[in-house]
Amino acid sequence: MPDSFAGHAAHHPSKTAGSQMTTIPPSTARPARRQALGALSMLGALTLQACGGGSSTASGNATLLGLSLSSGTLSPAFTSDTLNYTASVSSTTATLTLTPTAADSGATIQVNGTAVTSGAASGSVALNVGSNTVSVVVSAANGSSRTYTVIVTRAALAASSDASLSALSLSAGTLSPAFAAGTLSYSVGVANGVSSLTLTATTASSTATLRIGGVTTASGSASGALSLAVGTTTITVQVTAGDGSTTRNYTVAVTRAAASVSSDATLSGLLLSAGTLSPTFASGTRNYTSSVANSVGTLTVTPTATVAASTITVNGMAVTNGSASTGVALAVGSNTLTVVVTAEDLATTSTTTITITRAAATVSSDASLSALTLSSGSLSPAFAAATTSYAAAIANTVTSITVTLTASSSAAKVQVNGNTVASGGTSASIALTAGATATLSIVVTAEDGVTTRTYTVLATRASTGTCTLTPTETEGPYPLLAILSNSAMVRSDIRESKTGVPLKIKLTIQDLSAGCAPVSGAAVYIWHCDKDGLYSGYNVSNNAGQTGQTYLRGIQVTDTNGQVTFTTIYPGWYAGRITHVHFQVYLNNNLNVTATATSQLAFPQATTQTVYATSLYTKGQNTSVTSFAADNVFSDGTTYQMASISGDATSGYTAELVVTIA
Repeated sequence: MPDSFAGHAAHHPSKTAGSQMTTIPPSTARPARRQALGALSMLGALTLQACGGGSSTASGNATLLGLSLSSGTLSPAFTSDTLNYTASVSSTTATLTLTPTAADSGATIQVNGTAVTSGAASGSVALNVGSNTVSVVVSAANGSSRTYTVIVTRAALAASSDASLSALSLSAGTLSPAFAAGTLSYSVGVANGVSSLTLTATTASSTATLRIGGVTTASGSASGALSLAVGTTTITVQVTAGDGSTTRNYTVAVTRAAASVSSDATLSGLLLSAGTLSPTFASGTRNYTSSVANSVGTLTVTPTATVAASTITVNGMAVTNGSASTGVALAVGSNTLTVVVTAEDLATTSTTTITITRAAATVSSDASLSALTLSSGSLSPAFAAATTSYAAAIANTVTSITVTLTASSSAAKVQVNGNTVASGGTSASIALTAGATATLSIVVTAEDGVTTRTYTVLATRASTGTCTLTPTETEGPYPLLAILSNSAMVRSDIRESKTGVPLKIKLTIQDLSAGCAPVSGAAVYIWHCDKDGLYSGYNVSNNAGQTGQTYLRGIQVTDTNGQVTFTTIYPGWYAGRITHVHFQVYLNNNLNVTATATSQLAFPQATTQTVYATSLYTKGQNTSVTSFAADNVFSDGTTYQMASISGDATSGYTAELVVTIA
């Protein structure tokens, strides 16, 4: 290029910078040189025109100034001249968008053939598992174009280990008990005329497979006809999870009635555990009444069928012929009990109704307590309504305590050391002297104003410099120690979006080797399950879908009194454990070392049972571990791990514990 041309062009950098040349593969090198010479001539012509030597032309700039993805990262990093990229996304990313920005405002853009405004996100691009090719075509104002290609690889889905059913039904008969995913054994009765039936089972996971009676069957579809002999035929439904190894067997015991069966659905006997039937029982009578005292809160019914092969239910619950039913709760006033007998033919039924009237309450002479807790320390022995004498060891750092108590009768009156305290309420603070024993006298006066009972608690505050090391316990399967490096976890309110009965946890950390002096500047990490027994941060069979969550975890640093306070909810329970909270102590706020202490906090059973009876805790009471003795962590004792509880299930509780470390 002549110097004059080059110099002229240098005065117009925007003209030359905007021109783009299409990359030509080596296989077309010779034609490419011709095209290059042509492009050079065109460049010169455009430069002359830009300098006043000719008229303006449409831009040929078909490059991108920027390209970004809503998920994943481009590799290599984006540059205008690089046309081919790759990116990887997780298995959960089913779609993504691309945001391309053209270098020239007059250019147009298409993503997978759909127009996109420069600088704006494209429509969602669906991603299959594996490789997906996304093309971005930029068309310059003069009609030339350039194609950028992004190959997005979506990770394979993790194989499911869910081998449960979400539904199970039969073409004849009714399952007993009603279907539930966790219930594996069922029975059903059918008439003699039913010689075969089909089962329809639906897997909870779409990747699981089914075998019904040993034959592979599609989820949600009826099995082939299954023959039934007279008597009991057991049908097995085997579910194999998507991982190919986890299996679960559901069994249905189908009893086909004999060819000649009784249609007699009458009773030959009917007894109550309290009260007397009126009129006197007779096989043909279907309606009875009975009256019981107010003190009868539950009763049982013992029905006997005339034909032993009949089946019986009381208020919908199966009862063995001639045996007592489970206890039926009685409200004050009228209560209806229904006894249904189904004959051996499984078709004929009879219903007998008993109306039980429970008398209203009289003036109570109950002067007992149903609950008694201290704000610090634990009662020894554990509280029981009939036990009136207790002792409690209080840490030296505790200078006063309060008593929270509940009378068994709501009409009873309670005094603590002569001061009246409302049932369910908390007493005024009671001062404690180091090394001395304070006597707490709790007098309960029954509603009748005559009957009284006195409970005595001898609370001994430890002498200066004496205390007991808090036992070490396992950190359990869900510690999620990775969050210790997350500064956002340094927080006092750890609830996030979780609901439950409000709970404040106050921990006081003291050093055994320093005469039980408070430990300041120590990091305390706590974690526990939600009201339904789930832990954040983990995705396993009994704790599914919680990966990436951080609820009910937090870190606080002790103040000069060695104390930290967390705002949370009362924990729920999960199979195999009693209610608890995990905690660790890290000296000098150093979370990069092994914890100085790892233990667990326990809760009084009376408080836990009250919380689980509320509507928030839909799982109800813990049916897997009902006592500390049966718990694999607290079975060796809870003396130094039992929290002191105050408050109630409506306004919330405060749990306090002195933690002694060495």
